[in-house]
Amino acid sequence: MKAKWFRDCFRQVHMDFHMSEFPADAIVNFNAKEFVDLLEHGKVSMVTLFAKCHFGNSFYNTKVGHKHSGLEPDFLMEAASECRKRGIRTLAYYSLCWEGHAWTENPAWRYIGPSGQIVGEGAPWGVVCLNTPYRDELVIPQIAEIAEYPIDGIWMDAQDPHACDNICFCPFCKRKFKQEYGIELTPEAPPALQKRFAMRSLENFLKECRVVVDRANPELVLATNDLGSAHGSKPQKELLDVTTWESQPHPGDYLTHSFSTRTVRNDIVDVQIMTVRFYSGWGDLTLKPTAQLITEFAAMIGNGSVAVSGDQVNVDGTLQPAVYDTFREAFGFVQEREDILREADSVRHAVVLYPVADPELRFSEHLGGWWERPTAIRGAHKMLVESHIQVDIKYSVLADDLDSMPMVILPEPAAYQPGMYDRLRSYVEQGGILVATGNSLIEKGCFQLEDVFGVKYLEPLSFSTAHFVPAPEVKGSTPAIPLQLAGQGFKVALDGAEELAALHYPMAESQPPAKAFRSARGPASYTRSPYPFATINNYGKGKAIYIAGSIFNVYWQTNHSWLRQFMEAVLRHADPAMPYDVDASGKIEANLMHTGGDLLLNLIHYSLGHQGGQKAIAAVEKVEPVHNIACEVRCPSVERVVLEPQAEEIPFSHDDGVCRFTVPEIEYLAMVRLVAAGAK
Repeated sequence: MKAKWFRDCFRQVHMDFHMSEFPADAIVNFNAKEFVDLLEHGKVSMVTLFAKCHFGNSFYNTKVGHKHSGLEPDFLMEAASECRKRGIRTLAYYSLCWEGHAWTENPAWRYIGPSGQIVGEGAPWGVVCLNTPYRDELVIPQIAEIAEYPIDGIWMDAQDPHACDNICFCPFCKRKFKQEYGIELTPEAPPALQKRFAMRSLENFLKECRVVVDRANPELVLATNDLGSAHGSKPQKELLDVTTWESQPHPGDYLTHSFSTRTVRNDIVDVQIMTVRFYSGWGDLTLKPTAQLITEFAAMIGNGSVAVSGDQVNVDGTLQPAVYDTFREAFGFVQEREDILREADSVRHAVVLYPVADPELRFSEHLGGWWERPTAIRGAHKMLVESHIQVDIKYSVLADDLDSMPMVILPEPAAYQPGMYDRLRSYVEQGGILVATGNSLIEKGCFQLEDVFGVKYLEPLSFSTAHFVPAPEVKGSTPAIPLQLAGQGFKVALDGAEELAALHYPMAESQPPAKAFRSARGPASYTRSPYPFATINNYGKGKAIYIAGSIFNVYWQTNHSWLRQFMEAVLRHADPAMPYDVDASGKIEANLMHTGGDLLLNLIHYSLGHQGGQKAIAAVEKVEPVHNIACEVRCPSVERVVLEPQAEEIPFSHDDGVCRFTVPEIEYLAMVRLVAAGAK
């Protein structure tokens, strides 16, 4: 694989440097040696250096573009050459489409919205279209120039305005669309054709970049921003060596790195999971506490990725030493563990199947907005991580290895590529455990695979609240009262399946003043409904479980603990041979990995401060370690149990294929190696 070295670079910095020309002292103090001295001090093993920014200013001696007027030296050449001397890998950053200088100088290249509006007017930089001569007169020649520099790859940003909700309607796009599809490009043109045209425009551009880069230097990697997430398509991913998912934690959601890493470790391209040193976002020049960055890096590497953070160059071209003091400690934490993780690969057990209807469109196309991550999928991830169940997230169009996953979980909504239902049927027949929730199999009023699940679908519940009472075998640690589902429920009739929980309606839908309770969520009826809330059915060699409610979506919205407790009990009832069990709260995330012939259990500790305002992310100023976490891991044989990286052996027992031990302390990340019998 061309980019194998990428996975060996565990300590990466994306060096943001969007710089207009109005500050009088812009870039006047750049010194390559001092610049890279700080990178080295911060233990950085790979850095992205700017070749061209959103303002359209180039940071190298270009013959076809506009070099920043305040920059005398060749920033890219000097910084990349100095990095190469120090053994630091480099990618060259290139801004596409968000291109202030080209937008100003070339009105014909501007991106035009569906109503004829010029996109980017009044913004710090304008937006130009890749289907205009911008591509051939400026971009491709500059990519060819940059490919001759002493770099390891080219990283392109803002490359995908065509995949926004509104594609470009400039004269060049209209002409190209007419040539390809034989009809006029208007806002009324078939939406499916508009979307396919947008995605193919980017694919064709990436193909051209691939040719130019490979011709200049076949060893260079081609990388982009954003296509590592659900915003890319399968053909786009196949054209890249590396791509990126910006996963900065959001207010109220600190599991973003876990979510993204557990997704991209199943992708077909290497992906950077990227946080930033800033609190609010790019360029605000704040600095998170060291404990916060270590917490985020622990989530990345503990789940199978590398650690990546964004930084920002000062206006004068220097770096802030305090930032690299923080990086030195945070990346030092990573460095102590990277050799242990270098050849490790996460164990696959349960997989949440991210529905994708068409591999040639954005994977998130049917889900709506540009940054959409469905709450049901996020809720499923959160619930399973907090239940200490080994879980991956996989795009359905990339799920060619379902048979290697003992359990497949379907979140809402139903939107799968052709043939997927036949594959799921076969999966259960061959012994897999298939879990469906809410409307995850309901399309156009029809429940797919009814015979596999042993139910007959009737309709959505008319009530806004449902209640359920679990059977004793799946009660888990839930309270002995009717349990509330503050969201959509569904009616299904048993048709061969076994009931795991009974569905209770509320006493009435709240209709003040005639029908009103103290809460709009009415209490449960004393008698059960005729229908189940949860079922399990034997089909072939496998099992199919259905939860008749939007349990993952509701859990994400409410954090109601009984939903997680119930779901964990159901999953462990269906699959009593889970890879491990961890006696800890949901603040401890677990991930099991193979490394050589050994197993490696990673325990990640989230020690967050209070939330604060709606726009504030939780702070981590100091981590209070947790102690004495009892663990069980299923494995055939164990010779030693060792805490890494300190190489400290701890007591254990092993019987009936289960290794039991207690982790004495977890600060950020505890790594426990289970050394197989006979290993050196």
